[in-house]
Amino acid sequence: MSSKNIKVALSRASDSAWEKRGLRGFLEYRDLGTSKITEGRFGATIARAFAAHRAGEDAPTHTHTLGFHLIFVLKGWLRTEFEGLGEIILRAGDCISYEGEVLQAHTEYSSDYEVLQVTMPADFPTTQIRAKPDNTVPGA
Repeated sequence: MSSKNIKVALSRASDSAWEKRGLRGFLEYRDLGTSKITEGRFGATIARAFAAHRAGEDAPTHTHTLGFHLIFVLKGWLRTEFEGLGEIILRAGDCISYEGEVLQAHTEYSSDYEVLQVTMPADFPTTQIRAKPDNTVPGA
């Protein structure tokens, strides 16, 4: 084995804690340990819904101040709107990434929604721009 100063994060699903935080009260998050080993330069979490979120149930337009954000849908689907793309539906296996402050509003989630997110840095501010107007959209 190497004697170098190596930092490794292991996050086992069976031992992980889930916590509620952030703008969306119907999601819970699992920290994958990346922030600790990179001294906050990168973050990685899994977020999952514990209830469906339907259109029109308060989907604030917001931005994140960060250098990079990757969103990879593991299960379910998400109806979202991103500046430069318009409204899209992301399903399991879909991925979106961006850098900089991009206006976005996540308007609807399936009850089995689960997503991997990687960010740079790990901790970043979120600014709510305005409450979204009526987002009534036909079912997904």
